[in-house]
Amino acid sequence: MSRLATAASGSLMEPGQDMTEVPNRLALHEIGAGSDTRQRVDRINASQPGSLPGLLDFQWLEAERGLIRGRFEIAAKHFSPHGLLHGASIVALADTACGFGCLASLPDGAIGFATGELKTNFIGAAREGGVSCEARLVHAGRTTQVWDAEIRSEATGKAIALFRCTQMLLYPPAKAGSGAAQGERS
Repeated sequence: MSRLATAASGSLMEPGQDMTEVPNRLALHEIGAGSDTRQRVDRINASQPGSLPGLLDFQWLEAERGLIRGRFEIAAKHFSPHGLLHGASIVALADTACGFGCLASLPDGAIGFATGELKTNFIGAAREGGVSCEARLVHAGRTTQVWDAEIRSEATGKAIALFRCTQMLLYPPAKAGSGAAQGERS
């Protein structure tokens, strides 16, 4: 089954599959810079069922190297027990945006990423309507990427959170006898 056909079926995981294979199955970084962003967005949206972004009904609108935009419509599942939009819903949207953005922006040879650090400043609130997120790549290194995201209330247009994360880029293990220790790159 092709990568896109697998994505369109609603699951990028197959029984017994290693999670490290999923970024390669999404293959967001393989879609050329001049390509229609729709192909990346379709792959991202199709990959979510059964995962946290799918359960929270995240919708991705634009995805290109260094930029991703998404949103969700506020529903009861996004609230804390005391009636406020749960901070984890906002963080999940921003972190997911930065993760998909990282996958779309991997340098040659990288096979995935792991979040090394994240920070969120909550500066506003939303109770109805939608929440949007725009994430931008601010540092594209060989071993790390740094992403900033701004989360806004669609009803008011005001920022409700600012988010920053560092992604540690993953490479295949060095082959025995290559002279470099595993994880070390020249």
